[in-house]
Amino acid sequence: MKVLYLSTIIVLISLATVSAQNDSGTVSILAVGDVMTGGSMSPWVNDSGPDYPFSLTRSIIQQADIAICNLEAPYGTKGKAFNKKFTFLVPPRQAAGIKSAGFDVVALANNHMMDYGPEPLKATLVLLDSLGIARSGAGMNLAEARKPAIVERNGIKVAFLSYSRVFPVQFWATARKAGTAPAYESHIKEDIKRSQEIADIVVVSFHWGAELMDTTKLYQRTLAHFCIDNGADLVLGHHPHILQGLELYKGKLIAYSLGNFAFGSRSKKCTESVILKTEFDSTGLKRIELIPLCVDNNKVFFKPTPLSGPEGLAVLENLARLSRDLGFDFVPGDSMAVVEF
Repeated sequence: MKVLYLSTIIVLISLATVSAQNDSGTVSILAVGDVMTGGSMSPWVNDSGPDYPFSLTRSIIQQADIAICNLEAPYGTKGKAFNKKFTFLVPPRQAAGIKSAGFDVVALANNHMMDYGPEPLKATLVLLDSLGIARSGAGMNLAEARKPAIVERNGIKVAFLSYSRVFPVQFWATARKAGTAPAYESHIKEDIKRSQEIADIVVVSFHWGAELMDTTKLYQRTLAHFCIDNGADLVLGHHPHILQGLELYKGKLIAYSLGNFAFGSRSKKCTESVILKTEFDSTGLKRIELIPLCVDNNKVFFKPTPLSGPEGLAVLENLARLSRDLGFDFVPGDSMAVVEF
């Protein structure tokens, strides 16, 4: 393993440009954390349009062959709110921002997708399909929720599976009820096997862990290892709203939590995030890029902002510390960290 680091945003841009000129037989998969463009973000998006939150990161996202985010709220205009502390419902017109930002696929298995019941979920599925955005992790029944999203680039097919491991369990789909895909090991094993039959790379996404907790729970590691033991090539996590560490297990990458991305909250505890970009070829994972972000909305006003200098270095040093505890070591730069295999 060769570990490199880059120290200027100028080099970051130039390398990203080179990376975009992808050779056939390789595919780059970019992932970010939680996206929810309602809540405290609503006035800004209403004034400036659905592209507003992605204006500083769009060029990075679009350079990847495939980009994925966790969509943390349904799109809709009506429904009955579930009885819990936070419920989200985002106007359908805002979905255009996800598309124009460059996201190709969204994970829907989370603790907000059913906040207003099955009607907004159905509207979300129809809207995403109309925009050409692939989706996984939720559906009008369990079979649909478990179905992988398939995206093909450069002759390589990538399957995306998404599962929820958080409450409320009332949001989990059944054979006769709409909802999110629950993270039952028997289902996951079957879904990965089926995905391997139709795709070259399998990516599994989880909503798991504890909010605002930067260390992993034992079940997260157990479940991530289970996925890789059964054929997954990459495991992505979200829900804590802050960063958790990275782990390499059997040569496969696990990102336990990518934190918030474009999220309509002013929490002073959710201030750091990263863009994760991975590159695969026929032999497996070849390269990892980590781009530090400021997501403190009291400073960046709901526009995730790439960092450089001491601020960027601090974010990547924090992630390196968390990852070191999981046995993965990398050298942070002040605007990017790169690991090549």
